[in-house]
Amino acid sequence: MTLRKSIICPACWREFPPGMVKFIATSERFQADPIAGPGEPLRFRAMRFDSLGNALDPGDSRCSGIACPHCHSEFPRVLLELPPMPISIVGAPGSGKTNLLASGLWRMAQRAADLGCSITDPEPRFNTIVHRNEDMLFSADRVDSDVTLPKTDVGGAELYRTVHINGTSEMAPRPAFFVVGIGSEPKSVLVLYDNAGEHFMPGSRIAGSDSATRHLERSVVIIVVFDPLQDRRFRQRFAPHAVGVGMDGHQRQELVFSEAIAKVRRLRSLSPSDPIDIPIIVALTKADVWGMSALGDSWAKVQGASAKALSSSEVLAQLKCVSDAARAAVSSVASEFTNTVKSQASNSWFVPVSALGTSPEMRDGRYVISAGSIRPCWSEMPFVLAMYLAGSRASPSGAVVD
Repeated sequence: MTLRKSIICPACWREFPPGMVKFIATSERFQADPIAGPGEPLRFRAMRFDSLGNALDPGDSRCSGIACPHCHSEFPRVLLELPPMPISIVGAPGSGKTNLLASGLWRMAQRAADLGCSITDPEPRFNTIVHRNEDMLFSADRVDSDVTLPKTDVGGAELYRTVHINGTSEMAPRPAFFVVGIGSEPKSVLVLYDNAGEHFMPGSRIAGSDSATRHLERSVVIIVVFDPLQDRRFRQRFAPHAVGVGMDGHQRQELVFSEAIAKVRRLRSLSPSDPIDIPIIVALTKADVWGMSALGDSWAKVQGASAKALSSSEVLAQLKCVSDAARAAVSSVASEFTNTVKSQASNSWFVPVSALGTSPEMRDGRYVISAGSIRPCWSEMPFVLAMYLAGSRASPSGAVVD
């Protein structure tokens, strides 16, 4: 292995040389760790190895899992070799983050070759929640199955782990990891963070929120999930016949955005007045309902050529045109949101998406989504764009519309 000189833990963000990494015991006698918790195997500094170079735990069992020497959170071995590309996903409760994450990664794996990029799963066990949600949406046994995904739990063990460092409890996130590449450029490890929307509500006092959202300190791109149908004005103009769940949600979503940016400023010690230069991608969900009315029938026509993949400049140019139109549509009825984005972020994009491609239907007195009706549209584009922006650091002047 060609090791990187320095590793940054994807859970606690402390930095350490690869030689300090701890291994995870596999012997049944060593199944309680003082930092990771009593339900976690012992983390230890490897001092003995077998003839193949595998670490041996105190019970002489071979070990392959590795963990941070500080918070003892496990991470994939590929981070010892490839640089991370941390991307944060934020949004109000009910905005559709979970659906977008599952649908977008599923579609990106299908369309990566056409869009000039690649994505692989280095260790699927780290991405079990994403894969479970993908299976629920796209691998149901019956076309009439209800495939509604569970809401992200504010403190659930699926996305967070409580660790104890120097007598203090911290809520460490469990991100998803994928190895990604753009054209012939060197590969990176896409590290995706998905928090419960309650962590970004103004005035939130959720225990562990500060440590659970600390990834905003290192994110190279932030995807903000915005549900325009939660805004009554937008519905009246572009989707007057829309029905379903989430129609009475958080209309002041610009406050959620401002709260997230405030966290970024505090964590990075940035000026409270100057716009941040981190690329911001506003994913406008449920575009299957309002996209035709607001953007016309050609908004989702970015397609890869059959003979060759699109170049990054071609993808960015086509996305820029759609971004301009989507920004204008939102601004026409919710200018406070677009003005807030413009004043706080110097490099922003607006991307319409439809994670499911269909609206819920009423069944037995409740709204449900049937597996056979799911047809995602552009759900992959926020993640593809994030990869290009993180890799090429596109000029802010090419992304913002005055």
